[in-house]
Amino acid sequence: MSEAVVAQHSTRTRSSRGQSFVEFALILPLLLVLLLGIADFGRVFNAGIVVESATRNAAEAAAQEYLQLRRSGTLPSSTELSRIADQASAAVCEEAERLPDRLMSGSTCLLPYTAVCIHDAPAELANYGTGCGDGASGAPAECTDLHAPWPSLWSAGMLPSVEVRVCYRFATLLNLSGLELPFGNGLDLGTIWLQRDRVFAVADY
Repeated sequence: MSEAVVAQHSTRTRSSRGQSFVEFALILPLLLVLLLGIADFGRVFNAGIVVESATRNAAEAAAQEYLQLRRSGTLPSSTELSRIADQASAAVCEEAERLPDRLMSGSTCLLPYTAVCIHDAPAELANYGTGCGDGASGAPAECTDLHAPWPSLWSAGMLPSVEVRVCYRFATLLNLSGLELPFGNGLDLGTIWLQRDRVFAVADY
């Protein structure tokens, strides 16, 4: 084999390797986004299940506690109602221990954000005062459910009930907020706000 043929073959090999390296470098970011996106989908799905369970269990626990007060035959005081709301918030925080971004300040749970309302007769709502929605005071605007007005479930003919609203900030592994893609497309992958609202009736017969 002549030296010219050998040199030409060597040049083609280097060119092929260089082309493969460039193609890999172009595809690698897309592969990383795809893999991290799949991982984030599983993480956010799991977080949604935890938030759902925490909201439901907190509403049930608060309803059971409220039922004990109703059976005493006296209207609960605002202090007792606030205590029930605090217990519901504590139940949410305990369930949320499995969430990666739960925030604590001492024994106080800062994230998830929780708001509690006890729907009952007007006299009991008067005792509760502005307690409905107090948990939303520190929540950001993204927690739209926590800032929404509380419906009057008692006037709608329902049983006395406890309503718990929870808002949780989920941070994805990869933050691609406002990324511009070809052909005018965009990609926004970053903070996701998970919100749940559950009502548990107080079955006082």
